[in-house]
Amino acid sequence: MTFIIRAGIGGEMDPLESGVASGWGGVRTTRQLVEKFPDNAGGKLIAANEGNTVQYPKIYIPGSYQGWDVSDTDNSLSSPNNDKVYEGYRYFPDANTGLLFTRVPSFGLSLGDRDGDGTLEMGQDTIYVQDPGFYYFRVDLNDNTYTIEKREWGIIGDATPGGWDNDTDLVWDEESQALVVELNLVPGEIKFRANDDWAVNLGDSDGDVVLELDGDNIAISEGGSARITLFLDKPDYTFEVALLSFDNRGRFFSEGQTLDIEDISLFEEGYAITKFRNINSDGTPGSDSDFPDTDFPMFRLGDVYLMASEAILRAGGDINKATEYYNAVVQRAFQGGTKGNITSDQLTLDLLLDERARELYWECHRRTDLVRFGQFSNGTYVWAWKGGVMEGQAVDPKYDYYPIPSSDLGANPNLVQNEGY
Repeated sequence: MTFIIRAGIGGEMDPLESGVASGWGGVRTTRQLVEKFPDNAGGKLIAANEGNTVQYPKIYIPGSYQGWDVSDTDNSLSSPNNDKVYEGYRYFPDANTGLLFTRVPSFGLSLGDRDGDGTLEMGQDTIYVQDPGFYYFRVDLNDNTYTIEKREWGIIGDATPGGWDNDTDLVWDEESQALVVELNLVPGEIKFRANDDWAVNLGDSDGDVVLELDGDNIAISEGGSARITLFLDKPDYTFEVALLSFDNRGRFFSEGQTLDIEDISLFEEGYAITKFRNINSDGTPGSDSDFPDTDFPMFRLGDVYLMASEAILRAGGDINKATEYYNAVVQRAFQGGTKGNITSDQLTLDLLLDERARELYWECHRRTDLVRFGQFSNGTYVWAWKGGVMEGQAVDPKYDYYPIPSSDLGANPNLVQNEGY
């Protein structure tokens, strides 16, 4: 395991995250293995897009809900049109929340409401929000007016359990500082709307995961148990759809890496594999940062299930039993979910070979599997740099076998060298 873990660390990777002192910067994998895992291998069906949020002019909202910390510049409203009209949302856990607006992170230029009439004046006349909840803010510094409106957001659409008739409510999540809901989705469309009404609704007209008022319906391409997160603190508003049941076996490091390998000598070309680490189950590093404590898997139940499925399929046995064994492996990969399950008519040798790649990569099975399935040397399957060329090519079938060492041939005259050597 020392080689497997340390040889796969290089480039921008932090060796300490793998529990070792340093990496050896050599081993990566090719596009062909990476693409055997689904595009949403990390669980993200739709990833959030913060858009141009950081570029917009801002004002700040110190208040009792965040300890009156005027230096907290993340606590702000934005003006997407740069027109002195600022908007955004805030969640208040307590009643009678006090707040002010400031043009800069200082109380010296704070704006309050002396008369409680929605007009802002210079000074520290605190504005109070009576009830806890999630609130929309709009501040217009052209005429120094503001509105604060409580909004309860939900998700609606034929991709949700309630269809287009009933909203599914989102709730505030303190950890993510956003509105979230977990539900079962089906392929279809969704939108977000406030207060169970179409007067205020958000969609995505440009398909860039930046939400617009009265925007187009949002397409959901896959079904399954999902967690939807709505980020509304300040424009640009965005969202995320993460599957709760997904294949999490694709452990690749891609930051600063290219997917394709044009120069084998450069570690930054090709994805690194982080399947094994010298990290204990409680998150602490192993006892030795040079020689990992990590055990190498010799016998795995997943391997047994896949071997049994393959043997049954090759021998013409009970196809339903073969499918059951295959699905047992996939269900574990999907954290107990059935999203990756197949039916008996879908089970083929090619599918089994791919599943063995997903389940057993980095465990010294791949060469033997490719030989057994007739794809190592002159089969139809090629991968980058097979045969010594970037695009891959078939090679002499003699490479399905290793040559017998000359010392063994000399010691035993009954041995015959494998063909081609």
